[in-house]
Parts: sequence; C-alpha cells; structure tokens
Amino acid sequence: MKKSLLIVSTFIISLAACERINSDNYSDPILKIGDNLVYSYNNFELYDSSSHILYFKSSHSEISDSKQSSFAFYVDSLKIYQGSFWPSYSSSLPTDPFISSFPFFYQDYVLRIGFIFFDQGKADPRNDDRLISAFKNHDLLHSGLSGEIKSIVKNGSQVTFSFVVTNRDQSNLLILDPDKMGPKLFHYFTNAPVFYNITQKKVYSANTDYQTPSPWNSWNIGWLSLLKSGDSRQFTFNYTIDSPLSPGEYKVSYEFPGLSNQVTKDQLYQDNKRIWLGDIQLTKIMTVQ
Repeated sequence: MKKSLLIVSTFIISLAACERINSDNYSDPILKIGDNLVYSYNNFELYDSSSHILYFKSSHSEISDSKQSSFAFYVDSLKIYQGSFWPSYSSSLPTDPFISSFPFFYQDYVLRIGFIFFDQGKADPRNDDRLISAFKNHDLLHSGLSGEIKSIVKNGSQVTFSFVVTNRDQSNLLILDPDKMGPKLFHYFTNAPVFYNITQKKVYSANTDYQTPSPWNSWNIGWLSLLKSGDSRQFTFNYTIDSPLSPGEYKVSYEFPGLSNQVTKDQLYQDNKRIWLGDIQLTKIMTVQ
C-alpha cells in the first residue's frame, strides 16, 4: 500500500512539473540551463548569428545569479549542442561552446555563446543548420554584421590596414565609429590586427595607445553611427608592428568590436535602431615576398 501511494505521489508530482512547464509555454524548449531553467522561443526577442548573441525579451537575473554549470540547445526536443558556463578568471580554455561567467560580460537580457577554434576543420556548432532554421522559422533570426579585410599595405614596420563592415541584418544598426570616437578610445574596445606567420609559427603584433572611457563602463551615443540594412562602411588605420614582416604566408586576424555590458535593456533601441553588441572576427591570408 505504501509503495502504491509512493507511485501515485510521484506521478502527481511529475504531472505538476509538466503542467508548470506547459503553463509557462515551455512545451517546446530551445534552451535549457542546468537542471531547472528552461526557455522556449517566445522568451526571446532575436538571435544575432554574427555575434552569436541571444536576446531575451526581458531581463533574467536568475541566469547570472544561478550556479549552473551547463547549457544545451534543442530543436524539436533533439539536443543540437551543449556547452558550459566558463569562469572568466580560469587559466584554462574551454574546448566546447561556452558562456563567459563570473563575471558575465553582458547584462542579464543577453547570452553570448563563445567558441574557440582549436581545430580549424571543426564545424561551428553554433551555426548548426537545424538551429538556424528553427530561429528563422520563429522570426528570431538576425544576421547582424559581416566584415572583410580589404587591403594591407606594408612599408617596413609600418602597415596601412583597411577593412569594410556590412550590415547584413534586416534592421538598421548603430555601430561603434572610430571616426567619431577617435582611434585611442576605439582601441580600448579592440586591438590592432595580429599577423601570424604560418610557416614560422611566429606572431607579429602592434602596440596601440588606447583611452579608457570615464567611467570605464560608460558609453556615449555620440560614439555610434547608423549603418542601414545592406549598407557598408570602410575604415583605415595605420599601425606600427613590433618588427618588419619576414617573407612567408600569414593569417591576419582582426576583431571589429561593439558595446557589451554597458548597454541596458531600455537603451538597446534608439529610435527603432538597434545598438549592435558583441564583436566579429575578420581574417585574411596574405603573402609577404
């Protein structure tokens, strides 16, 4: 009899749990965090595939307050990929997708999914076709920015570096504009390009002067410029690298930055224009004779 009562009680508890999930519109979850945080499509405002940022419709302090260690994305109850919350102070690097934590680099309406390419031949799980299609089918998919290194002109240890940023999104975006900010303030948010000699396995880089915002976590609407959907902007910088590039083949890497934890939920849209958050990586192979 006690066993029967236990089975019935367990069944009732299970039904209650299912009912709670269904009543919160979580019958079709796309994101699970740890064992007890579950989110469905209608919790989200958009997914930016360029910066791999998922925007919630509202703030979710339970994520940053929780001690959860893992997360997973699902489509039709099928797990697409999983990852972990990775403490920013850790001396090791994650090999799977991760969300930087302790501290979080974004406010609690944003989740940024990171991934480090140790194996360049490995596919990016964040761009799984099933997941991208699911976001698209629920009108959540946004393409954000793309970037291309246009030219690299070297003269000894001097390098003139030009790149183009294009708005691939259906929305008009506000981006950091180095012409408005000045190069020192802009380079607080990014670094100079890195030149990796593939043959010699040697890295060449440049030290750039930068200016810290005051206060350090502030931002100013005057730093931003409108980039309409489909439009592009070209930027050019002059750098001095630590030594002249020796002959060989190079992989050039550069990070175009956006704002991050500075922007609150109520600041994200400025007159129907979205502030673009995150960063994108630009790469190019070049040969030095």
